[in-house]
Amino acid sequence: MVRMARLLVALVALIIIVAFAIANRQPVDISFAPFPITLELPLYGAFLFGLAVGVLVGGIGVWLSGLSRRREARRLRSKVWSLENQVKVLKQQEDRAQAERYGAGRESALQAAGD
Repeated sequence: MVRMARLLVALVALIIIVAFAIANRQPVDISFAPFPITLELPLYGAFLFGLAVGVLVGGIGVWLSGLSRRREARRLRSKVWSLENQVKVLKQQEDRAQAERYGAGRESALQAAGD
C-alpha cells in the first residue's frame, strides 16, 4: 500500500514538473553573485538545477547526520561478533568437559564391573 502511495505521489510530481517545463520555456539569466559566471537557461532548467542542488545538499546533510549512528552500529556489530565467538568457545569447552566426564564415568563403571 505504501509503495502504491509513493508511486502515485511520484507520478503526480512528474506531471507537475512536466507541465511547469512546458509552460516556462523562456530563457532567463542566472548569475552566481561572487563569481563572474552567467548562464542562460530556460526557466524550468533553472528550477530543475535548483531542485537537483537541493537534493544533493540535503542528501549530504542526511548522510553526515547519520555518521554517529553508523559508527555506533559498527561498534555494536563488532561487540556482538565478539560475544558470539566467546559463546562458541565456551560451548566447545563445555562439550569437551562433558565428553571427558562421560569417558571418565564409563572407565570407572568398567573398572567396577571388572572388580
